[in-house]
Amino acid sequence: MISLAKDPWLSEVMARPVHRASVDGDADVALDGPRGFYFSRVPAAEIGKVNALAAIGFRLVDTGVTLERGKTGHAAGRDITVRAAVPQDREAVADIARRGFRFSRFHLDPRIPRALADEIKAQWAENFFRGKRGDAMIVAEARGMPIGFLQLLRAGDGALVIDLIAVAADHRGKGIGSAMIAWAADNAPGDRMRVGTQAANVDSLRFYENLGFRTVATAYVMHLHA
Repeated sequence: MISLAKDPWLSEVMARPVHRASVDGDADVALDGPRGFYFSRVPAAEIGKVNALAAIGFRLVDTGVTLERGKTGHAAGRDITVRAAVPQDREAVADIARRGFRFSRFHLDPRIPRALADEIKAQWAENFFRGKRGDAMIVAEARGMPIGFLQLLRAGDGALVIDLIAVAADHRGKGIGSAMIAWAADNAPGDRMRVGTQAANVDSLRFYENLGFRTVATAYVMHLHA
């Protein structure tokens, strides 16, 4: 069977009902829910569940990769200004997020317009300033303006989770992302760091591996537009 959990925030941003679908068992799966958008994340080894979801119309859009590392030992060596976010950063951070992603599950889904996928990420980052998501945010700045941000969550198992990270296009390749992660490792609580990215985003995988992160889990992300 399938259990559904409504996502109120994503329903508002996408202007239609959005539900997360979880599969219990592999066979005779049926979807009994309203018209709208459904998503499911299935561990890569559980192919029976993937096939069951595919049989009722779900389509694979993303292979998620989860990586972890210890908190210390990979500090950046560049002179980059990094600090905690303040309310005045909200507009600049949202703009960086709006322009900063190409491989999210929303961007990889051909049935989601690029402008909507961009807006989802912008609103996701702004939720930190609204007090709705994120336990901390770090900002990298140049000439007093944000050029990158790192949004963090504290997981129940003690890990410090990188929820979102983005750097303005004209500042990439300068060590800004690694500087923000190093700042988080030095200043934010947690016994290790965790991040999720996409198998399609080879540059992101290389980036995290170069910082000492190692793969600990993989999962298929599936969408249904009903």
